[in-house]
Amino acid sequence: MPCFNPGPFLQEAVASVLAQPECLELLVADGGSTDGSLEFLHELVSIGVRIRVIHGPDQGPADALNKALAQATGTLIAWLNADDLFPPGALGRAAEALLANPNWLMVYGEGEEFNASTGLRQRYPTLQPEVGLNGFRSHCFICQPSVVFRRTMVKQLGRFDLQWRTAFDFDYWLRAFAAFPERIGYIPYLQGLTRLHANTITSRQRFQVALEATALLARHFGPGSAMRLRYYAHELQLGIAQLPANSDLAIHLADLFRQASPYLNSEARTQLCEEWLLDPAASPALVAAEQMAAQGNWHRSFPVLLLQALNPQLQLQAPGPLAGPHLRLQKAVQQQAVIFPLLQSLEADAQAPKTAGPIPPFAERPFGVNLIGHAFDVFGIGEDVRMAARALEAADVPFCVIDHPAANGSARSDPSLAAHLHSNPEGGPYAFNLVCMTAPVQARWLLQVGLDGLRERYTIAAWPWETQQWPDPWRPVLHVADELWPSSRFSSKALESYAGPERPLRLMPMAAEISQPERFTAAAMRAHRRELHGLPIDAVIFGYGFDLNSTAARKNPMGALEAFQQAFPPSSAGSVALMIKTFPPRKRTNAAFEWLRRRVADDPRISLIVGSLDRDELLALYGCCDVFLSLHRSEGFGRGIAEALQLGLDVIATDFGGNTDFCIGPLSHPVRYQPVPIPSNTYPCADGHLWAEPDLAHAICLMRQVAHERQSTLASLQPVSTRQAYHQMFSAAHAGFRYRTRLEELWGRRDQIGSKLRWRAGSSPIPYA
Repeated sequence: MPCFNPGPFLQEAVASVLAQPECLELLVADGGSTDGSLEFLHELVSIGVRIRVIHGPDQGPADALNKALAQATGTLIAWLNADDLFPPGALGRAAEALLANPNWLMVYGEGEEFNASTGLRQRYPTLQPEVGLNGFRSHCFICQPSVVFRRTMVKQLGRFDLQWRTAFDFDYWLRAFAAFPERIGYIPYLQGLTRLHANTITSRQRFQVALEATALLARHFGPGSAMRLRYYAHELQLGIAQLPANSDLAIHLADLFRQASPYLNSEARTQLCEEWLLDPAASPALVAAEQMAAQGNWHRSFPVLLLQALNPQLQLQAPGPLAGPHLRLQKAVQQQAVIFPLLQSLEADAQAPKTAGPIPPFAERPFGVNLIGHAFDVFGIGEDVRMAARALEAADVPFCVIDHPAANGSARSDPSLAAHLHSNPEGGPYAFNLVCMTAPVQARWLLQVGLDGLRERYTIAAWPWETQQWPDPWRPVLHVADELWPSSRFSSKALESYAGPERPLRLMPMAAEISQPERFTAAAMRAHRRELHGLPIDAVIFGYGFDLNSTAARKNPMGALEAFQQAFPPSSAGSVALMIKTFPPRKRTNAAFEWLRRRVADDPRISLIVGSLDRDELLALYGCCDVFLSLHRSEGFGRGIAEALQLGLDVIATDFGGNTDFCIGPLSHPVRYQPVPIPSNTYPCADGHLWAEPDLAHAICLMRQVAHERQSTLASLQPVSTRQAYHQMFSAAHAGFRYRTRLEELWGRRDQIGSKLRWRAGSSPIPYA
């Protein structure tokens, strides 16, 4: 443990080491702490704790580690910085893995970054050894405190290199993967916790981190790209990194790029200097071009605002090179005009395109709804539009369906709305639009098909969203909404400040009805589905279904897995089991999925079911379970939870999100949580918003309690009245009645509403250009 004035973090770090019975000795190399740390360590030594202190001046943490390694006597070595933590069992798992794989010289596992003061937790971007040395081109994918290596590895690789002040660990991993990649193993468990605070090396020396990482990559791969330097420049713009006193951005970056120049290829050097206006020959022309692009005022046009909602990195205030947010935007518009016809008009006279013909006034249109969404896509938001159709049908409201493919890799295999499809590109015939897509995807739809589908129609937006703040980049999309229909009190919070007489907001819970739920919960069906999916026949099964592509961080399947394994020891096999259902990952490499897959393979009580099941198959899978376990960090509505309640499952779910509207009654078991900020780049357009960190200890208590109750009774026998109450809560008839009541209220004032529509035949609520 290298140590230098770690302050209040030292005691917790030491305790996390000493709690590992496999640790024979903790060697603390202290470089001359003056904050009481040495006194604390010597006090532990005096009472016989298995600590040895090496103290005296050193040249930094790499030197301290070398001194400790020289005196270490163990055959297995780990190191922990004095502000980080080992999770319980970390060293035991590493020792077992190395014992079972004598060819391995080093093993690492999953890591987590945390900030105890805010409650923030985020997965370290770990990749598995199969990616090889090339995997480091994008980032350092090994979380340092998760590593344990054999003493013989030090003999092969040598000491830590003192020339690297901040990246000595990165250098060591690169050397290891270059020397013996086949002798490096991975453990699919949380093995290290690295603390985020203002005084870490990474926080205080970001300049040096970027420079040394670039140099190390050049050493292993040859002079290359400036990716790490660009990251640092963006961190400066975002305030994550701080400029030195009495320096401006251009001068500071010029110094960084000058020092990094030997590590870059000629193309990267040239591009970097031009982008950041550090090339005296090219800069004047780029500045002039930027000024000219700004005068075009494209950034004020509604089509471009829609493009920025879809691609927030195109916003003028987004971090990027000094040579031109307007130029970047102009280039993007020119490139995207091929895909999005609405942008093509900007290249001519910047006037709104003419409509194909006369547009019937709102008041002369037939009463009914043009339902817009992902009609055939098999995932949650696709189900939103199908359930809205069922609700309208139940209320006898005329409707048609305008399909906009999600284009996210989901299967387009649900044909239930095919008979209602309307294909006129100018929009549906009815007076009301009901949009069941996310706001940025609606922006994409408008960019593709144009704005005529809005004109002389009252557009109601039922946008799903999972925080209580509306993303700034999506504000322009509010101009297409005459009314807002959030599906939960939770999601309505994000939109309340944008609502008013000119844009009413109505809470409209969605339908989530299961027709004849007893079909899926009958004893014979439950037994058949358990056998079909290889689930234990007599166990209490905890189930969870989620879309891996909807960000694993929000859905938190690993939280459910961790809670299950902590709640029930391995000896419980046969009495309890966990089923996790997800869609196939849409990306070729999905680190979170690989972690989950490897972790599940390590525990025979856990089943991972991967596939695009039709709705009945999915409900039958849920119906053969006993408990629905959702330790999510946020839910806009919580359709899976709503379905589980109707099936008579006990529901253990985080007491946060849209599900709090209906997680009531005897089957609901809410889990306590702590509100925490959403880490940067974890969820789209939500940096700094709040979501929940569920209390795993509370979840574990609830799981044990519910399992005991289920084991004491027949799992499928829930009172009929209980299931019926939940079924009625989510029925299409109830949702349809709410829809029809509000639509008829509006229709009764159609002349008045028609005269105040946002999108009239010849006018718009925002200047087109």
